Amino acid sequence: MVDSITQNPLDGARIISYGEIIFDQIAGKSYLGGAPLNFAWYVNQMGAEVTLVSRLGRDTRGDQAFNTIMTSGIDPCLSRSDQPTGSATLERDGTFNIHRGAAWEHIPAPQIYGIDFRMLYFGTLSQLSEVNRKAVGKLLDMKPKYVVVDLNLRKNGYTPITIENCLKQASVVKMNLEEWKVVASVTGISRPETLMSKKRLNAIAITDGQAGATLYSSAGGIEFKPDSVKDVDPTGAGDAFTAVLSVGIIANAHPAQALAAACQAGAIVVSRKGAMIELPTDIKNAYSDPDNNSGG
Repeated sequence: MVDSITQNPLDGARIISYGEIIFDQIAGKSYLGGAPLNFAWYVNQMGAEVTLVSRLGRDTRGDQAFNTIMTSGIDPCLSRSDQPTGSATLERDGTFNIHRGAAWEHIPAPQIYGIDFRMLYFGTLSQLSEVNRKAVGKLLDMKPKYVVVDLNLRKNGYTPITIENCLKQASVVKMNLEEWKVVASVTGISRPETLMSKKRLNAIAITDGQAGATLYSSAGGIEFKPDSVKDVDPTGAGDAFTAVLSVGIIANAHPAQALAAACQAGAIVVSRKGAMIELPTDIKNAYSDPDNNSGG
């Protein structure tokens, strides 16, 4: 999927994750998350260097998130705002009601110029404001080798133009099956392979819960279904999937190996409470043996 194999394929493999930090309110309890933070959390566990670019409120939740990130191993690029730290409430239909007017809606362009990074990650939600769109544009101007977009189509959190822009900017796109149906409707393209060709994408990953996922790349379309687990809390599972897959791309893993590791990571997160958990050692070490890597 990428270039040459090295003895330590993650050396210098810095990733920038841009976007929202959000506390999820689930059954009366508050869980720290937000897709860009969740993504950074799992990328860090996989051994890649990751910088999180986001914004927090000057409030108790902001302090809590700041302290967690500062001790996580994630490189923080965080600013503070008089607006509240992001939050969302899980509704009865399983969707999240994301509260607007939050700090993450105005994340300034990061002052990290001159730092070489290999991959940029962002989603659709952070693109709701002009401030954020300009900040992402400045990061894109730095020409990262890979641009990973996790669509994360939240209710009232995207427009067709947002989707089209993300597809134009991305080299790798991750979405779930329901999101793929929206993308197919917006673009008028009914096959992932056709979308890859028309949008000049390197890879598309489409997840389908416990049914697993399909990864489309230069190696063709491949599928993987993880072992069944008890569905405790799906929050963050897709972010873990994207993180492990993204590190696999940088580590030059074979697409089938990266897809399997990503699916297994997602399944583990589903089986635990909360979006940010500790991954088991076998997943953390999925790409540690260069003899098992074979880029396609």
